[in-house]
Amino acid sequence: MSAGPRFSIVICNYNYAALVGDAIRSALGQDYPHDLLEVIVVDDGSTDHSREVYPQFAHDPRFQLVLQENRGQTAAFAAGVRVAIGDLVCLLDSDDVYLPNKLSRVAAHIATLDEAADTLFLCHDLVIEDTRVANADPGQATWFDVTGIHRLPDLHTLDQPVQHFPFSIPCGLVFSRGLLAACLEALPSWDFRNGTDGVVCPAVFLQTGRVHYLRETLGVYRIHGGNEFASMVDGRYIPRFNPLSRAPKTQRFLEHWVDVCEHSADGRALALQYLRNREHLMRRPSASRGLREPKVQVLVLADTNGSLAQASVDHSQQSHGSVAIALCPQDGRSELLRMAAAWQASDAEYVVFLRAGDLLDREFVERHLHLRRYGALVGLSCSDVRLVSPQGSLVHADVMRNSGAWKQPLQPVPPMVTGLRDWIASPWSSCMFQRSALLDRLFASAAGAPSALQDAGFWLACQFAHHTAGILRIRETLTSFRLADGAGASYGYLSVAGNAQGQLIVPPVQAAAIWLNGFYRQEQPLLQQWLPPAWHARFQSWLAAQQMPEPQTGR
Repeated sequence: MSAGPRFSIVICNYNYAALVGDAIRSALGQDYPHDLLEVIVVDDGSTDHSREVYPQFAHDPRFQLVLQENRGQTAAFAAGVRVAIGDLVCLLDSDDVYLPNKLSRVAAHIATLDEAADTLFLCHDLVIEDTRVANADPGQATWFDVTGIHRLPDLHTLDQPVQHFPFSIPCGLVFSRGLLAACLEALPSWDFRNGTDGVVCPAVFLQTGRVHYLRETLGVYRIHGGNEFASMVDGRYIPRFNPLSRAPKTQRFLEHWVDVCEHSADGRALALQYLRNREHLMRRPSASRGLREPKVQVLVLADTNGSLAQASVDHSQQSHGSVAIALCPQDGRSELLRMAAAWQASDAEYVVFLRAGDLLDREFVERHLHLRRYGALVGLSCSDVRLVSPQGSLVHADVMRNSGAWKQPLQPVPPMVTGLRDWIASPWSSCMFQRSALLDRLFASAAGAPSALQDAGFWLACQFAHHTAGILRIRETLTSFRLADGAGASYGYLSVAGNAQGQLIVPPVQAAAIWLNGFYRQEQPLLQQWLPPAWHARFQSWLAAQQMPEPQTGR
């Protein structure tokens, strides 16, 4: 016998006659010893021509076919695992494929791990490919990119912060057979007909307490238009499935699962704490309590290049369910007046001003909302950015994290602990404002602001939101910031205020201090209504400090 683990590949198929042959060929075509591989295809009651595809593989002794009535993906995988004899089980949906070196690379990686053969849980990366377009590029990112796994350590454990779905889909999963079999046996397949990975992965994670990541793309997640859970929009992966809809029953199963798993006292306590944190993460407002998800508006302030602005709209679709993206064309007005007009035309509870050419990650809104709900109560939040060249290539992945200035994963900064000369936010498209009566009034008063403030609209809005309601800095990259033509990639450039065209501005500190003093006097009733006495007690001395002349150098 050849050295190495024995693999069982279980393929689930339902009515994918046009694709299942590719999946089977990719499994049988592995550059791995034949005597250490079996391929089990479970046909889940297909009604198309799928059963006409299987005979061409019957001559291969590694091929095994299981036929059953339609019972769903979970029951199909369970049926395949029951007859599997491999040490390790790899799952494969019939519309996806493996790359030829998957098993050899997985086996080589496992050999480097300090992991028992019966407790292995591993995820590897995947290419995301749009098969609807001839010769299409395989998407803008890999699976690890779109899920955020690329930001996690190679070994993810229960005591680390809870993530939404820190796992691969079936074609990127590798399990010890006993682990997977026990989980599938306990899983009620009638409650979880499809989306098996959404409950199996956290269940196995709870049992082992760890998942290993192999950062190599060894499979292809194919988007073909008929996927139940995903789609591609202009080459960008967009999820179609909202796991929150079945989060309560998944949570109930996982709680039962922890009860039946054999854990030490410390291990059980850790698993239960993870479950509590997971429930906290997945919880959403209940309609039965009269609550709903907040409305969010993304306002794209267009420049003269209409294609860049349209790309920002097309490629910033969000996983949060109540987000509208609007294009606000250039109309010759100042930056502050353009922002004010867009703000006043919106009725959203949260607003993002997006520069033309910048792109929001699909979870931008969802992450900002979550971290604000369960973190600091602030008027403005800003996240880290990745830097993109004017031509669209990646320049830098995590600017603020690597600058050394942002040392904490979440850093709330209260009002008036910094001055107007200090810029502690990140660039434009990383910021989300929460609507308030004070910001409404600020933008309503925009026309009366001096010209220096008209041209520094975003800087003024950020400073106002920060010093009236606080700011939360999120050291997580959730947006792509596009360099302006001619701009150099430097921390200095990205750590100071700029305008909608990406040009640096000199903050009009003196003009802002004078204007804020006038605004304070004029809007006393409103400010007294919405800001506490402690804020008013500090404001005048803080404002006076802003109006001090700049320090002189030399004689």
